[in-house]
Amino acid sequence: MFVAVARTGNYARAAERLGLSRSGVAKAIGRLEDRTGMRLFDRNARAIKLTDQGRTFLDEATPMLEALGRIATPATPANIRGHLRISTDGALGPYLLIPILPEFLAQNPQVKIDLLVRDRVDNLLLEGVDAAIRFGEPKSRDLDKRLLLHSRVVTCASKSYVEQRGAPTSPRELLDNHRCIRMLDEATGKPHVWNFITAAGEQQPIATDGGLTLNDAPSLVAAALNDIGIVRLLDCVAAEHLREGRLIEILPDWNHCYWPSFIYTPIDGHRSVAIDAFMQFVRNRLEQSEPPPGAARTSVR
Repeated sequence: MFVAVARTGNYARAAERLGLSRSGVAKAIGRLEDRTGMRLFDRNARAIKLTDQGRTFLDEATPMLEALGRIATPATPANIRGHLRISTDGALGPYLLIPILPEFLAQNPQVKIDLLVRDRVDNLLLEGVDAAIRFGEPKSRDLDKRLLLHSRVVTCASKSYVEQRGAPTSPRELLDNHRCIRMLDEATGKPHVWNFITAAGEQQPIATDGGLTLNDAPSLVAAALNDIGIVRLLDCVAAEHLREGRLIEILPDWNHCYWPSFIYTPIDGHRSVAIDAFMQFVRNRLEQSEPPPGAARTSVR
């Protein structure tokens, strides 16, 4: 119960995760503080935060709980149970993660998942998130991260748009008589610069301006399909539309920019058997052992 409250910062969320009442969890934490003689949490109207003593207690207790969990609860689908909160972004979630979730849930019938799709980076510990899977490299120092895969950034537009305005033959032509629909960088509040890269490694960053800026992948797809302009999409998002001819790849020689995705968890969080099983499943299904040949990794879309 102490670890659950420490992770969620909230009696109610901890109680929901444990299948107990809020008052029962609060009383148990009070008894633990009386028994140890330590004040483990600072409490106010909005949040419950660990004290310095509480953080020390968590650091010392977590390895013992993990060891006990491995001994007492062998990781088999029959006894893996839990309610997981997983955060992902608008590209990876709908196009890569959701398609494989039915298999995981079928293999682990005692596990429930709340999937939070949003492009902002969560404060995992305070928001009670067990793991985040998203494109782009997290900048927080409090995260344990693991690279999953690289996705190619594809420049594309609808057939109708190309027929009306023609296809540019170089990145710089995008600045002449073309509508370029940009993605907002949630971290800076500004649109991403388009970084074009050839197979040989030549780069041309272009600060496009097409009048429309969006903040998620489905909206970019919708804008392109409605002939509004040129977009840059990750290959996992664009693949079906390109295959069916709804979108056309443009500037293919310059589309050798690869965008990394990571799975990460709080460094000081206690990982349950259920979250370990989930992370292993995702890695088995999505993880690349090596980056794509000639991949130019970048943090600029």
